[in-house]
Amino acid sequence: MKRFFCTLGFVSILLTAFTAYAKQVELSVATAKPVVKAGEKQTVALKIGVKGFTLESEKQRPPLNIALVIDRSGSMRGEKIERAKAAAIGAIQQLSEKDIVSVIVFDDAVNVVFPASKVSDKASIISRIKEIRDGGSTALHAGTQKGYEEVKKFYEKGLVNRVIVLSDGQANVGPSSTDDFATLGKKYGGEGISVTTFGLGAGYNEDLMAKLALASDGNHKFIEQADELADIFIKEFNTALSVVAQDVKATVTLPEGFRPVRTLNLDADIAGQQVKFGWNQIYSQHERFVILEVEIPAGENGQKRDLANVVLQYRNMETKNEDTVSGKVEITYSDSDKLVKDSINKAVFEEYIELLANLRNKEAVALRDKGDIEGAARAFLSNSGFIHDNAGLIGGSRKLKSVGELNAKQATDAKDNTKWGNTRKNAVEVQNKADAQQQY
Repeated sequence: MKRFFCTLGFVSILLTAFTAYAKQVELSVATAKPVVKAGEKQTVALKIGVKGFTLESEKQRPPLNIALVIDRSGSMRGEKIERAKAAAIGAIQQLSEKDIVSVIVFDDAVNVVFPASKVSDKASIISRIKEIRDGGSTALHAGTQKGYEEVKKFYEKGLVNRVIVLSDGQANVGPSSTDDFATLGKKYGGEGISVTTFGLGAGYNEDLMAKLALASDGNHKFIEQADELADIFIKEFNTALSVVAQDVKATVTLPEGFRPVRTLNLDADIAGQQVKFGWNQIYSQHERFVILEVEIPAGENGQKRDLANVVLQYRNMETKNEDTVSGKVEITYSDSDKLVKDSINKAVFEEYIELLANLRNKEAVALRDKGDIEGAARAFLSNSGFIHDNAGLIGGSRKLKSVGELNAKQATDAKDNTKWGNTRKNAVEVQNKADAQQQY
């Protein structure tokens, strides 16, 4: 009997040690203004951040289930298609036998070069990729749909399920509007399948490709030159190989009298005092976050109030468990202007201003799209000044300085038709990167 109890105690110790060792994502809840002016109703910025834990080895990473969808239309002829094939081959070389891959090409029609299968014979996959030749028009919607169908064949929550699309042209066969592709991305993302889009050269539709990626919680990249393809493919696969959490859902609850206004960089469901949002995945050692504006009631000097409680639920890709973490943040009211200013959380304030500037940048691009060149140039310059002035409130910021300089350059490029095409593509890429905290 004594031995029996010792054994149970030993198991208990092991379980306790395992629980303590098991890694969890890091949840941070903070506000740009932990101290606010007393006696005033006002709006504050609330940041909800999630940072992935560290993957220690290749064995710990989840398997990939990836479809490579490659444009082989006539505009890809020559160096572009050859570089694309080489980049795809380089990406395949990174995979192991536990991964699943498919290769799809499209022009007027869609063809499955290699159906979804375990990566047991890399030589066979590579051989088929080498046989790809350029063709006709650009059935982008159908190509993406076929990639999704191949991923669905082996879809599991425990896999990193992703479609990677490369195109250099307009969607001129089948559905072709931005809304069509945003709807497609939202559908895939809702099923746990992200779409990464690579736009090559000056001829592709950046709005369409970016919306597809953002709506599905994928990455978007403007690739100006074909010789960049190999490096970008490697970065994308490295990102996919580092997923540590999936199906991430956050619920923010505010006290009575506090009102959620809007999220700046991610769609959210706002109902009364609750705000809900989420991501398909979180990456190792990488933070993703949402900035939520909250209207707070007036308070008395010295009064402390809870600002928000946050509950985060997700699938831990290392332990395969459904984990829950929580956090909260409070604010203090003060009559002292100096105390309010000195208490500013510089890191959160910097991210808040960057996202506000991102919204203003989108408005400037929209003006240029309408043909209001002078209005767009003024809007870019005004945004640059807005960023500079707010950076001054926290004693300067290298990050905000860089964003301000970019807006100033865009003001000049908006007046130059020869530069605007690539400038616009870069602007859309930067906007998406800020909204989604894309890694590369």
